[in-house]
Amino acid sequence: MVMTIIDEKTREKPPPTAPRNEAGKRTGFPVEEPIVRAEAFSVFYGAAQAVKSVTADIPAGRVTAIIGPSGCGKSTFLRAINRMNDLIPVCRVEGKLTLYDVDLYDPHIDVVTLRRRVGMVFQKPNPFPKSIFDNVAYGPRLSGIRGRAALYESVEKSLRRAALWDEVKDRLADSAIGLSGGQQQRLCIARALAVDPEVLLMDEPASALDPRSTTRIEDLIDELRGDYTIVIVTHNMQQAARVSDYTMFLYEGVLVEFGLTKQVFTKPVQEQTEAYITGKFG
Repeated sequence: MVMTIIDEKTREKPPPTAPRNEAGKRTGFPVEEPIVRAEAFSVFYGAAQAVKSVTADIPAGRVTAIIGPSGCGKSTFLRAINRMNDLIPVCRVEGKLTLYDVDLYDPHIDVVTLRRRVGMVFQKPNPFPKSIFDNVAYGPRLSGIRGRAALYESVEKSLRRAALWDEVKDRLADSAIGLSGGQQQRLCIARALAVDPEVLLMDEPASALDPRSTTRIEDLIDELRGDYTIVIVTHNMQQAARVSDYTMFLYEGVLVEFGLTKQVFTKPVQEQTEAYITGKFG
């Protein structure tokens, strides 16, 4: 099966390549060992092209930030990694997008299994109208875990990883809807972590939160670094600079630059990148 191939992490992988834009122009430094690779990858909504022939490698175990003005294709590219765009009838893709060199748009891919391997945290917290425990236990139950002790262990581990355990350990039976916005978002992160994904996608995870909750989310991202590959979409330049190892800059669907965050923010290769980061447009 295709997902069995993805499990073969020890097999030989091709070397990383330097990211290039649709014109084949170099856009930044080569990245480390890739887990997700886009090769001339495009996304269309009907006749409109939202992502335009992007070629780039997303390194394993690192935090990659995707920046760019509204409508530039950030969320579209992010959602393509676990095929959330499949839910839009007019959406289609061209080119290649791979996870461990397996084509994610191969017709034989098990999309449900893929979404367990590539978790998603949305801009607005979306806890289920269930207890805190049942929210986190939802994925493990779908995976076949039934024993109460095993479920409790999974829930506790995930809540600890999401830095939420100490706040909710005495009220696991309470409704998740009663949590604060920041707690709900960390609960959603715990729910995603409960199925042990390799990649965690975050679409503006702190944009609806207060500064204190935002700091907690950023601290959590830093704690998860290395154990998971994290790709985060953010409009906040300071946040991108704080939390990410690599930064991808998209403009009107085109990959303008992709490189080490320190390089992108201090010595960008492209003038357009510098103009955006310094607030001259966007």
